[in-house]
Amino acid sequence: MISYEIPLVMSVIGVILLTGSLNLIDIVEAQSRTYWYILLQPVAFIIFMIASVAELNRTPFDLPEAESELVAGYHVEYSGFRFAFFMLAEYVYLFAMASLVTVLFLGGWYPPFAFLDFIPGVVWFLLKFSAIVFFMFWIRATFPRLRADHLMEFGWKVLLPLALINIFVTALVKELFFRS
Repeated sequence: MISYEIPLVMSVIGVILLTGSLNLIDIVEAQSRTYWYILLQPVAFIIFMIASVAELNRTPFDLPEAESELVAGYHVEYSGFRFAFFMLAEYVYLFAMASLVTVLFLGGWYPPFAFLDFIPGVVWFLLKFSAIVFFMFWIRATFPRLRADHLMEFGWKVLLPLALINIFVTALVKELFFRS
């Protein structure tokens, strides 16, 4: 799991560089003044989405669980109330990641266009949040499971270098073009 936590955190560094703050409210406010960070940081968004799906242990990255091969993996020893808490924790984590994606890359509670300001911010947040949750459900239903060696190779040899390049390019572009 650590192999995907590192690119997950490193993908957020580009957003922090653009905003100049770790405060989530400041990140959303910065996106309301310019463009959403999904447009300014598309590589970071893709890395964050892939790494968050891997961190959630959802298909195609669900090797610890692998229900079809291992009779629900480590869940086989639990039933009833305890099993319900495992599932609740999994979906709470999914909702937390969808909320983070909404805040970090999709402008939080602000509308995509100024003429849509009459719609409350809660509605915008819930629409964006729901779209991310739907996307994560869709990924789980669509993609096959990865082999363990491909899983580790993808994390270390693809996502980590891409995250490092994204940080470098973001810092370079900010220094050259947006110096304040």
